[in-house]
Amino acid sequence: MTEGEILSIRNELIALVVSVVSVSFGMISAYIVGLWLFLKKAPVVLRLLAFLLLSCGLAFMGVLTGGLNALLLGTERAWSKLDKTSVEIPSFGSERPDFLYGLSLYEASAALGCVAFLAIYAALFFITFFYRWADETEPD
Repeated sequence: MTEGEILSIRNELIALVVSVVSVSFGMISAYIVGLWLFLKKAPVVLRLLAFLLLSCGLAFMGVLTGGLNALLLGTERAWSKLDKTSVEIPSFGSERPDFLYGLSLYEASAALGCVAFLAIYAALFFITFFYRWADETEPD
C-alpha cells in the first residue's frame, strides 16, 4: 500500500467512527426525549420493550465500532511498514505516553468511550425502571 492509500482509508474510517458515535448519541437523545414525554407513565412492558430496542441499537453500534477499531489498527500496521513518509507522522496513536500509565492512545480512547457509554446506559436503566417522576399537576 502507498502512503496516499493508507491516509485515504484512514480518513474514511475516522469518518465512519464519527458517524457511529453521532448516531449513538442521537439514539440516546431520542430515548431521553421519549422517556420524558411518553415512557415515564408507560406500563413496564412498554418501557422494557423500548429499553430492549435501545440496547440492541447500542450493541450494534458497539460491535461496529470494534470492527472499525480493528481496521484502524490495520492501517497503523500498514503505516509502520513504510520506510519513509512525506508527512513524517511516526504513527496514528500507538504511542504510549507516561500520563496514560502504559496504555496507548488507542486503548485509552477505547476505555474512555466504554466507561462513558456504560455510565450513560446505567443511568438510562435507572431512570427507565426505578426513578419516580414528580407529579405534573398544574394549577388551573
